Amino acid sequence: MTSRLGLGLIVVAALACAHKQEGPAGTLQLYGAALGRGDYRAAYGLTSTAFQQRTAYEVFAAGFAADANDSMAFGKEVAASAYKVPPRVELQLPLGETVPVVLEEGRWRVDGPLLEPWGQRTPRAALRTFVRALELRRYDVLARLVPARYRSGLTAEKLRQYWEERGEDTRALISRLRAAIAAPIVETGDDAHMPYGSEQEMHFVREDGLWKVEDPD
Repeated sequence: MTSRLGLGLIVVAALACAHKQEGPAGTLQLYGAALGRGDYRAAYGLTSTAFQQRTAYEVFAAGFAADANDSMAFGKEVAASAYKVPPRVELQLPLGETVPVVLEEGRWRVDGPLLEPWGQRTPRAALRTFVRALELRRYDVLARLVPARYRSGLTAEKLRQYWEERGEDTRALISRLRAAIAAPIVETGDDAHMPYGSEQEMHFVREDGLWKVEDPD
């Protein structure tokens, strides 16, 4: 069974993403106060529709009731802390980038980031660039991801011919990589590997500080 603390943190995150007009701080205070007095029904009523579809009330209540004292203490801590830290909400984009928004003096403000749509500073950034470039048919960008030892004579036009001739295979690769966009990536020096799917592994190499795609599949 999910631990009450883990369940609580999940609910807090869900509340932050589904803030009401007064902002998440007010909702979090009500949520913490309900847990603090052991009113699990009221706390559950403050969770999002998506969370309630994933988690029945009985499971929610049982997770906290397993140790009522700890649950009440957790709720009181949430309520007491709700207004101490400026509320922060993060919008997650399809390829994993996040856009943070913070509440300052009653108004929501975008807190960055400096977006790099064609980034290569990390293997994850190179992965996103590879997927986005394939989807948008930006073969000039794909050429930047090719390691130096394969680049001789390779042009954006040749890459276009290669990937577009593959047709359905290219679309299937994009789909698999999108599904694995948050998969663990293991870095060893200037090499990185990302196992994904049933047997696939994406291999990256770093050259002059930028990550390239050695093998996507």
